[in-house]
Amino acid sequence: MALQLMLAVDLLSSMERTAVMEAATICAPLRGAELVEARTGAVLSAIGFWTAGDLPAARNGFQAVVDTYPGDAVSIYAVHMLDFYSGDAPHMLASIAQAVEVFAADDPGIGYLHGLHGFALEENGRIEAAIDRCRLALELNPGDIYAMHAMVHCLYETGRHEEGSRYIREYMRGRDASTPMRIHVWWHYALFELYADNVQEVLACYRIGIRRKTSLRSNEDLDAVTLLWRLALIRPSMDLSGYWRSLYQDWKPYLEESWYLFNDFHAYIAYCQSGDYDRADSLLGTVLARGTEVPEGMVDIFLGFRSFTTGDYADASVRLARSFHRSSAMGGSNAQRDVIELTGIEAALRSRNYELAERFRDSGRIFRHQSPVLTKYEDRLTALRISENHTQGVLK
Repeated sequence: MALQLMLAVDLLSSMERTAVMEAATICAPLRGAELVEARTGAVLSAIGFWTAGDLPAARNGFQAVVDTYPGDAVSIYAVHMLDFYSGDAPHMLASIAQAVEVFAADDPGIGYLHGLHGFALEENGRIEAAIDRCRLALELNPGDIYAMHAMVHCLYETGRHEEGSRYIREYMRGRDASTPMRIHVWWHYALFELYADNVQEVLACYRIGIRRKTSLRSNEDLDAVTLLWRLALIRPSMDLSGYWRSLYQDWKPYLEESWYLFNDFHAYIAYCQSGDYDRADSLLGTVLARGTEVPEGMVDIFLGFRSFTTGDYADASVRLARSFHRSSAMGGSNAQRDVIELTGIEAALRSRNYELAERFRDSGRIFRHQSPVLTKYEDRLTALRISENHTQGVLK
């Protein structure tokens, strides 16, 4: 029974509808089993909320298990992932910090908990502490891909793009297609190369590292969507239509599999970018009708991306400007969600709205550091300011 519960949590952590239904199938007969002890019953209850799509209730259920049984590593992991998927970084940090204290320094699982702790620290902006925790995790388990991934986030957050690219290349050398998180790690590599304006390297990584999937249809396409979108923002003259058509075909069946807001967002982008607005509108309608409350600002973010693809940059920039600070509620990491502010500043520049473009630059995350691509954005912003001042002077 313990192994079945572990498998169910692992399936649920994919956040794919088919895997969620498989987890529900695994757990259904367990609920009717005789003499189910209290902890198992509590875990089954939390899993039930998860399979029903009630992530806050599932998180609270697993947290109650951890509060009663502090050494329950599977429930600790489930809380961590549910906090991540719900965009609750403060609770993610508080819960894992508390959990780490329960385990002895020589416990076989402590290294992996350090990796979870490192990621939670990074998502809360405590970068130096996160780096120390990741190093400790990797000393204990050099192959801990989650700790390595958290370290990559730290390098990204500090603008160390060249170092991040090198770190990933060295780590992934000799590792094959079965490496956990392989596609996502290569997405990080492509992101580092993108900000360095190494476009051909980005395209090569997209084709070989990101679109070389481990299953025919899966949410491995999440990272492909936002990488291709970012590339289109930075290099609007590039013809990426063939890439988008291929990606759209993989996302096309998702409308019937809609289950989780973060995944919905990526499908919606793929539909809009490919011009299938009927499918995009149907998906947003499904999201709104699902029965779970849509966090504030999410509809603006979805519609902002839709407006961008239709060329209504003024509407896109206004919607994204008033909503991008609320984007954490859709889940995902800081690095994944900063595509929203990058889209916002691009929309503001294209609609010649200097005030909004400056707001994105000053209050967003990605413009804290220097890179060839970000320097170009600064130059465009300066040119727009000079142009606006000149126009105002002429009108006077």
